[in-house]
Amino acid sequence: MANGTIKSANKTKYDAGGTGDNIIADGYIKTVEKVWVDTYALSATVITVGTMLLVATIPANKKITGVKVYFPAALSGAAATGTGTTISIGTKVGTTTAATTFLNAGECLTATQSLEANQGIPTVTTDVTDIMLTFNRLATTVTAGTITTVVRYT
Repeated sequence: MANGTIKSANKTKYDAGGTGDNIIADGYIKTVEKVWVDTYALSATVITVGTMLLVATIPANKKITGVKVYFPAALSGAAATGTGTTISIGTKVGTTTAATTFLNAGECLTATQSLEANQGIPTVTTDVTDIMLTFNRLATTVTAGTITTVVRYT
């Protein structure tokens, strides 16, 4: 039995002419991706449970295509799942927060050095949107190093 060829949604629209009913929204193909890279230097002051770290501001009507967080291998010295600091990746628009838009409680274990958005991608912003990290379960114990974030959008 021969394998067939299938197409994704925008490839199908593109092949059909990309106009009229087959219009492809701006930012989904043939676009230049923008990247917001930022850092937060850890210090002797721990990051307490519930702290929100704002890492990027994305304009309205942009498509967030990825969020990745890099950090020292041990934020709290925990080696077993369920015992250390967790980070959620979310959004803040005005005073409204959605702490788990992109990642809900990613484990920051001693062997973990990065977390990445695993849900809600792509997300189209309707207003100016801040990307935020929320620290949960356990305060950080590390006193040196840098948290680096990379937010991608079109």
